[in-house]
Amino acid sequence: MLLVDALLELNALFSECSETYNTIVWIDNNNTISEEVVNNKILELTAGLPMKVLRRERNIKLNDTDKYTIADWPHTTEEIKQSWLDYRQALRNLPSNSSPQLDDDGELTNVNWPTPPS
Repeated sequence: MLLVDALLELNALFSECSETYNTIVWIDNNNTISEEVVNNKILELTAGLPMKVLRRERNIKLNDTDKYTIADWPHTTEEIKQSWLDYRQALRNLPSNSSPQLDDDGELTNVNWPTPPS
């Protein structure tokens, strides 16, 4: 998957590939990208993967709590309303306040998720 992502990021002209550079079928053999360049792009994408996962999970949490920000949501107190706004701001701040990592199972670690209001 990362090979395809790397090729797409590099705007490579290819028709198919599987998991290794040697399986790439170039559309034009005079217009190929070197294995070194492709491997460097894969390393770049791999390094950015934890932040991409963090943003995806964070965005799900933001989408799930959008309803609490509409003007006519029936919050019981202004303090509860503000706590939802603060929670959502903490979610938006996560990318700048975190150094996410992925464990061996691809699970996100090293992120201190804010606690949603109860």
